[in-house]
Amino acid sequence: MKRILIVDDNTEYLQILSSVLSGEFDTIKATGVKEALDILQAFTVDAICSDFNMKDGTGLDLLEIIRQKGLKTPFLLMSGDDSKALEHKTKLYCGDYCCKTDFNLLKKIKALVSN
Repeated sequence: MKRILIVDDNTEYLQILSSVLSGEFDTIKATGVKEALDILQAFTVDAICSDFNMKDGTGLDLLEIIRQKGLKTPFLLMSGDDSKALEHKTKLYCGDYCCKTDFNLLKKIKALVSN
């Protein structure tokens, strides 16, 4: 079973998204950038889905750090804002971007691991 790391400091959203995906994927949850980095040192994951704004940094920070470490793991940055600038910055680090309210969010997450 493919493994997805889901990162969001909103624990309710984190739990809901994990529950929805857990039927098809092994999900690991993190509530911030530091916890996600710790998990990535201990586990190999097939994809990462991260919120943008979190208490200890941003999902863009996380994406930049993992790319600097040489990890090419597929990455989806999720945000409550539909921002073209944020989408552009995410693509600079070879990540994908999706608004949390996008009707195709689950489809985009599933596409991460099928590539």
